[in-house]
Formats: sequence, C-alpha cells, structure tokens
Amino acid sequence: MYAYTDEPICACSTPAGISGLAVIRISGNGCGVLTDKCTKILRSSGDYDRTSVLPGYTCAYGTVVDPKTGDVIDKVVITHFEEPYSYTGEEMVEISCHGSTAVKQEILRCLGISGIRVAYPGEFSRRAFINGKMSLASAEAVMDIINADTERQLQAAGSLMSGILADRIDSIEKSLYDQMAKIESLVEFDRDTDDGSGSDSEEKAILEELDKQRGALAALCSGYGKGRILSERMRVALLGLPNSGKSTLLNTLTGYDRAIVTEVAGTTRDTIEVQVDINGIPVTLIDTAGIRDTDDIIESIGIGRAMEAGREADLVFYMIPPDMTAYEAEDCLRELSEDIGGDRITGVFSKSDEGRNPDEKDIIEVLKKLGIERFISVSAEEELNIDKLEDVITSYYDSLGGGQSEGLLITNSRHYSKFNKGLKKLDMAIEALRDDLGVEVCSSALRACLDEIGEVTGKTVSATLADTIFSRFCIGK
Repeated sequence: MYAYTDEPICACSTPAGISGLAVIRISGNGCGVLTDKCTKILRSSGDYDRTSVLPGYTCAYGTVVDPKTGDVIDKVVITHFEEPYSYTGEEMVEISCHGSTAVKQEILRCLGISGIRVAYPGEFSRRAFINGKMSLASAEAVMDIINADTERQLQAAGSLMSGILADRIDSIEKSLYDQMAKIESLVEFDRDTDDGSGSDSEEKAILEELDKQRGALAALCSGYGKGRILSERMRVALLGLPNSGKSTLLNTLTGYDRAIVTEVAGTTRDTIEVQVDINGIPVTLIDTAGIRDTDDIIESIGIGRAMEAGREADLVFYMIPPDMTAYEAEDCLRELSEDIGGDRITGVFSKSDEGRNPDEKDIIEVLKKLGIERFISVSAEEELNIDKLEDVITSYYDSLGGGQSEGLLITNSRHYSKFNKGLKKLDMAIEALRDDLGVEVCSSALRACLDEIGEVTGKTVSATLADTIFSRFCIGK
C-alpha cells in the first residue's frame, strides 16, 4: 500500500504517448510557491511575475526551466487554482505543455527537484474524496468516465459522478437514521398510553417509512442489470455448425474483417472476441469454432470453448444455414437451452442470399419446444436484416429494467453488493418490528444496514478499502 502524505504532488493527467498538448497537474497547499522554482511568467493579464501570486482561476504564458541550470524546457500555459475551489479542494496548478514524452518527463523531473513528488495512482481523486469535494461513489465514477466507450456508458458514469447517487443515498440514510432514533426512543421511554395505542401507532408510522426506503434501495439494486452490461459489456456468442456464417456475421457487425472466412470447415478453431458499440450498448461479440463431431484434438478443444462461451453469454445467435436439418439444430441446442434458457437464444437463418432452408418450418417447430421463440433470416454478405439482430440486443438490454428512466444506473459491482447486503439488513429490521421481535433487534439491523450503505458513499469506509479503491485509478486522476 502507498504511503500517502499531504505534501504537494504532480503527475501527467493526459494519456501516455505523443500528442499536441499535455497537462501536468500539481496539487497540495503551497504548491504554487514550489512551482515558482521551476517556472517563469512571461506574460499575464495583470503583470504577475510568479505562479504563486497568480489569482485563482487565471492563466499565464511562461516557461518551465531547469532549477539547476536555468535551461528552458518548454513554453507553457500555467493555470492557478485556489483552495477550496479546485478538483482536490487544495491549491492546484496545471501546466499545459507540448505533448512529447521528453517534455513531459523533463517537466516532472524539474517539479521533483523543486520539492513536489510524483503522485500515486488515483491520489488526486483520493484527496478530492478526503476533502469532501465528492463522495466515494462519485470518485469511483471518474474512472468510468475515463473508460467509457459508448454514449450509454458515458451517460451512466456522468450521472454517478455528478452526485445523483450520493444525493439519493443521502435521502435514504437521513430517513433511516430518523427512524432508528424513533425506534431507540421506544426502548428508552415508557409507552405513551396504558393500552399501548400510542406506541403502536408510532411503530406503524415507522414501518411505513421503512417500507418506503426499502423500495428506494431496491430500485437502486434493480438498476444493476443494465449497469452490469455497461461496466462489463454484453456478451453475445455466435454459435453454429462449421461454415454456417458465424465469422461473416462477426465481420459485418464489427464493420471490418476481423475473422478469417473460408469454405474450409473448421477454419475458426478458437473463440475470437471483438468489442463493438450497438446502439450505444457496449457489446463483446464472440465468434466460435463450428460445433460438430470431430477426432481432431485441437478442434474438439475449440468446440468445448464454443459451448462454454454460449453458456456464459448474455445472448446467443445460433446460425442455421440453408443445408441444416431440424435434427441437427435440435441436437446442438437442446443442451444449451437447458443450461441458459431458450429465451436467450435467437435462431438465425443465415446465408439467406443463397436460398431458404427447406426445413425452416420443422426447425422452428422443434426449437420452439426448447423455449426458443426468436427467429430471424439474415444475409451477412448483403447486410440483410442485420439491424434486426441489433434490435434483439437492444431489446434484451431494455428488458433488464432498472432506473435508467431516472437517470441513474448502478454500474459498480461493489456498490451493488453493498446495497444488496443493506437491503437484506433492512428486511431484517422491518421483519423484527412487524413481528414484534423487539425494537432492539430492529435498531441493530438498521444500524448494520446503514453501515453497508455508508461504504458506498464513504461515510463508513475503512482507510484500507479507500486506499485499495484509489490505487486502481490511473496516475494523474
């Protein structure tokens, strides 16, 4: 684990490699004075001659110089931020320089000579969390924004980073704390009336509020179906006999020739995974080896992996070429439909440009008995009905429900786990109060629920867990 301190830190916040511009980020109270040792202001709006005296949120044109030799490293733009109105809540400086590797390394070296150490991974966001600039959930969403590949991923991450989740949880927490205080008052004080009617009415009101907050917490958990897809990608496996059109369909959906396509059966021997954006949904397409009986050891391993890919996939597109029989289709899909359910399998009549399968009606009838209800005829060569396959992916995503209509989806598995555990503890509290198991039991369960929820916002998170979370961030964020 890293030895965190409150001394000024620096790092390059733009990606590694060559670019037109790069940004060096510096944070820590007193960092402006230290930056003065290796920067010179050449021109500013108010004739300021040092970085440390630049007013907050203003820029100046200057140079970075080697503190030991005085050599100019680069001409830069320097921006100064004052505490507490910065990303970290501390005094900050940002240096916009040219994006060559040498320039960035030299500037970081000069900052090091000036007394500013290199930041650890995620240390800027860690300081923002510690200084109350964002909740732990919002801080974790920073990396989701950085890693977003699709519009839906960006929207979900943006909602989390903006604090919507923190606000929603804050509302739940406040209500639960209020109910816990009322419950504990029932423990400490006598009942309001001799017949207990006053206490009974208060317990009823508490139960109603606990049920309401249970619904709010359950709604957050329900959003993880879609959220998991956005964080881990939807897995769509292409299965079928050799030469059934799997690789051609993969190439069509991805928009380029990713898989080798030949007339030779068994060309694809292993799974091939390609990441694509389907209507804003992040998808991993999996091309697989053709499923058939074979004595070839290597090919049989590939077939085993193909079946495993089907079992682990969210959706399976099973390719049915014009020469496939109903017996062949049923023989392959019986085991798979039992493992994952027919509702996740789509029968794809492939190579429709070569003609219609003569056994199509029999195949549909047989596969419907296995629970498979979706059938689409496509031609990957002519891109016929490819949009209908994309609609299947979109429909499956939409069927997962959740809170997207409210602009909030739980995408982090840690958050989901904590909310789910909190929900179970809340159920225990409700059951204890409803079944008259004792208000002490109810209060204890409520406190455990709040502890679980607090590990998402950071209110009850341990220092070790916080350090572990931020260590997964990139350096410079």
